[in-house]
Amino acid sequence: MKKPISVRTGSNLTKVRAENLSVVLDALRKLQPISRADLAEATALTSATITYLVDELLELGLIEEHKATSKQVGRRPTLLTLRGAAGKIVGLEVSRSMVRGILTDLGGKILKRMELAHRLEGGVDETLSLVHKVIQTLLEGEGRPVGIGVGIPGPVDTAGGVVMEPTNFVHGWRNVPLGPLLAQRWGVPVWLDDDAKTAALGERWYGAGQGVENLLYVSLRSGVGAGLIVRDRLYRGTHELAGEIGHTTINVDGPRCGCGNHGCAETYVSVPAIVEYARSQGLRVADPQSIQNLALLEDPVAVAVKQRTYHYLAAVLVNAVNHYDPDLIILGGTLVRAWPDLCAQVSEKVRGRSFGFLSKDVRIIPAQLGEHSAALGAVALVVEQVIRNPKLVQNAPVPDYSVA
Repeated sequence: MKKPISVRTGSNLTKVRAENLSVVLDALRKLQPISRADLAEATALTSATITYLVDELLELGLIEEHKATSKQVGRRPTLLTLRGAAGKIVGLEVSRSMVRGILTDLGGKILKRMELAHRLEGGVDETLSLVHKVIQTLLEGEGRPVGIGVGIPGPVDTAGGVVMEPTNFVHGWRNVPLGPLLAQRWGVPVWLDDDAKTAALGERWYGAGQGVENLLYVSLRSGVGAGLIVRDRLYRGTHELAGEIGHTTINVDGPRCGCGNHGCAETYVSVPAIVEYARSQGLRVADPQSIQNLALLEDPVAVAVKQRTYHYLAAVLVNAVNHYDPDLIILGGTLVRAWPDLCAQVSEKVRGRSFGFLSKDVRIIPAQLGEHSAALGAVALVVEQVIRNPKLVQNAPVPDYSVA
């Protein structure tokens, strides 16, 4: 009998127990420090079940107990928190110009960092060599990590760990099985995703989006991408292409984009497009910071270049607000760091142009994690897997990508 799409399958006792363990660990991560009683209330599980599951998590070394420090009358409750020392994670970002890596504990605390300049012209092999060098440096003197997370320009086949064919990321980068290659080399599980999506996850877990369950992160640098968090989960779409906001059309008669379309947002608000336009207007600039420096000197052309960028970026975000209705929009990337007035200027332009009351409610703010948004989001990819299967901290097996 063919099963209708909407039918949910049941769970056997073993699966229910595993799911409850995941539910408890997820709630504890979000609400820590938290008592057993409050954890039972938050998860709608019985006190007896919570006691059993908490004992299992303590045995795994994933959580730890602390006495409350409040001076309330009576017995102080025992509070539970995630145990950062339970494992270490490598988070990587592979961009068009840089391979950036961090080593964190299970709680996302950065313990080490490393970055190397990256040349796409060197091809896949050169990039892989740099990635291995970064990982080796981070793991020097350390034990086996729980896993490796990677953020890289998409589209990405997350199930197979394959980088498909990123726009403007040429020189052999087509259907590259990056996940399996790294897993084979380092003997640990590897998860990867589009870099804008990992940046969204990083800001949601550790940065400006903490406590916000519906948000849009927009990355503004050599490319323009986005990551959408819906009900506290990263939304990828049917073909994992959700968030390709840089390739939405904002001028049907605009210049041809690297994706083959015309008038994409990336041809107006990406860093290369902005610099190219500034030069066409007579400015001798190399990057957004050069334009900013001239604008601070009240150079009229530099000011006009910035205003033109804000005009087109506002159009992109108005469409995003009307399509996604997020609680929060976080803007990150090179452009945001170089132009500190960007969020305020664009917010003003978006306000009043979005649908009805949405324009009054939406907030547009800069990313908090700076250049580490994507790498920390890559760490979160691994932590998500630990939450789904807490026993991954016990020498997690390398995924069988062949069955993805």
